[in-house]
Amino acid sequence: MHITNVRIVNFRNFAELDVALATNVLMVGENRVGKSNFIFALRLVLDSSLPDSARQLKLGDIWDGCDLATSPHVKVEVDLTDFEDDPNLLALLTDYRLATNHKIARLTYLFSKKASVAGAPKSEADYEFKVYGGDDESKSIRNDLRRRISLDLLNALRDAEAELGSWRSSPLRPLLEDAIGRVTDEELDAVGINLKEATDKLSALAPVRTLEDDLRNRIADLAGATQDMKAKLGFSSTDPKRLLRSVGLYIDDGRRGIAEASLGSANLALLTLKLAEFSWRRQQNERNYTLLVIEEPEAHLHPHLQRRIFNRLFTENAQEPRGLFLTTHSPNIASIAPLQSIVLLKETVRGTQAFSLAHLNLAENEFEDLQRYLDTTKAEILFSRAVIFVEGDAETALLPVFAETCGYDLHELGITVCSVAGVNFSPYVKFATSLDLPFVVITDWDPIEGKAPLGRKRALDLLDDIKNTKGEAPLAPADRAALEADDALLHEAVQDAGIFLNKSTLEIEIARSPEMSGAILSVLEAQNFGPTRSERITRWKVDPASVDGEHLLSMVADVGKGRLAGRLAKKAVGLKPPDYIGRAIEKVVRL
Repeated sequence: MHITNVRIVNFRNFAELDVALATNVLMVGENRVGKSNFIFALRLVLDSSLPDSARQLKLGDIWDGCDLATSPHVKVEVDLTDFEDDPNLLALLTDYRLATNHKIARLTYLFSKKASVAGAPKSEADYEFKVYGGDDESKSIRNDLRRRISLDLLNALRDAEAELGSWRSSPLRPLLEDAIGRVTDEELDAVGINLKEATDKLSALAPVRTLEDDLRNRIADLAGATQDMKAKLGFSSTDPKRLLRSVGLYIDDGRRGIAEASLGSANLALLTLKLAEFSWRRQQNERNYTLLVIEEPEAHLHPHLQRRIFNRLFTENAQEPRGLFLTTHSPNIASIAPLQSIVLLKETVRGTQAFSLAHLNLAENEFEDLQRYLDTTKAEILFSRAVIFVEGDAETALLPVFAETCGYDLHELGITVCSVAGVNFSPYVKFATSLDLPFVVITDWDPIEGKAPLGRKRALDLLDDIKNTKGEAPLAPADRAALEADDALLHEAVQDAGIFLNKSTLEIEIARSPEMSGAILSVLEAQNFGPTRSERITRWKVDPASVDGEHLLSMVADVGKGRLAGRLAKKAVGLKPPDYIGRAIEKVVRL
């Protein structure tokens, strides 16, 4: 079973949000965009630990764009699917299935004006909440449903030490109670006797006895004889039934307690115990499904540990009857998350909207390509305001320098330059379009003697990718044929969609540019080529338009594109970039 869709209406950041979800979810977005509010919306429906006092919202929880005179309501709908194979879940959810689709069970939270209130509501006292199933408000959700289908939250500012140290809330408690429950009274009594003997030996030590007597006298003096607590120093209570409360989780083979652990170790212990608790409750038939929600898990975990832990939770343990819902600002976690799990929240004039990859339409090889290249560097695109997709290292090194010449700091603007390590832009364009992430593509025309340039088909195919991902019809055959027959028209048409082409390749464009030619040719000149190549470079410096592309690329190959770009970047500061790159930068900045 998993949550397949969530709809939120008029709640805090959300005017009207409707988002599809995969089994596991990685939610990203800027600060204050509504990630915590989205989680609280889920809690309104699913969290058994949330008191009804918290479910009774305030008027301030209603979306700011609402007019109270219209008596707006807050609504959260959570759709569940794939529960038919579990008899317990089927029994729980049968009454809440939709009449229009019995494979979907819907759980709904509604905060609306009381029927008895006339006119516009004036305070939250005029409102009431209901949590019901299906499309029928009379079908209230039973308490046993929230126990069996439960949301468990680890918030961003959690104190793992305190949670583990509290007997009432510690996830270790049910596990210990279960373990101790299988120990006989005789075994516990024997442990109690041994512990009493050890305590008595401790108390018999002269310095300890003196301290104990002093503390007892002080307490008796303050409280009086009738209120004396009869305090005694010891390891713990010697009552066998209370011994288990003295059991705790220790680190370094028992030499140190959780209080002495790092924040990361304490949080790792807490997460491990939570997962163990979920498994135990499932084995005891107390719970059928758990949605584990963790806010910003990167706060206390080393990057390598982030990747290892959540890679295992996302993949190796994917068959567990559990959903994982993370919010994060960490590219390390984003880099290992399954593509379908990603949800991006973005602020719009109509409140925060969610863009999901749960139904991203990619071929299997495209999924593999994009997942493989979604490493830590490329995962940064999820946290960007816009992206410039380029072919390789040369563009990656030069684009920030070119942007500065145009008067822009890409880092300050939150714009990421992402190399796709080739020309397969298709999965990246579909990825960005699905997330409504502003982008441009900078690619080469790649002319071939006697054949159609490779960039022509590449650009037209990308245009169709964008249209298809948006749900629009692809180019009509006649329109495509017209663009194929007119290169100038094609350059203009794809540029409107964010695809920027040159007329050859990057290095040739730079070498033939009056502004940039001297920089790249001086880098080549420093290689001390033989007389033939040196003579060509000298001639090209006089007349950049005479640069021979084939000979130039041969020299570039000998130097290495990446190495050449690194050296060129130092010389390109303040120099005007080729026109197509300048136009691409201007467009992405305005997006």
